[in-house]
Amino acid sequence: MSESRSVSLVVNLPCDLADEVERLQETDPEFLERVLAYGLVRRAVFARLQGVTALHRPSASAWETSYESSLELT
Repeated sequence: MSESRSVSLVVNLPCDLADEVERLQETDPEFLERVLAYGLVRRAVFARLQGVTALHRPSASAWETSYESSLELT
């Protein structure tokens, strides 16, 4: 398994959803980590299967470009 490290994300959410995420973070942080990992992997797989990369999207941010480039399979 590759090394891992934690990161801090700041996301603006509607108040109700933010409250629920904070509650989940306190009660079951592992579940929240799995949900986020699932979402990121699903997006990467979908983009790969569709042949869509940030390099083809003029509206892509620099972060998206570098993130999606790092997901390219060899």
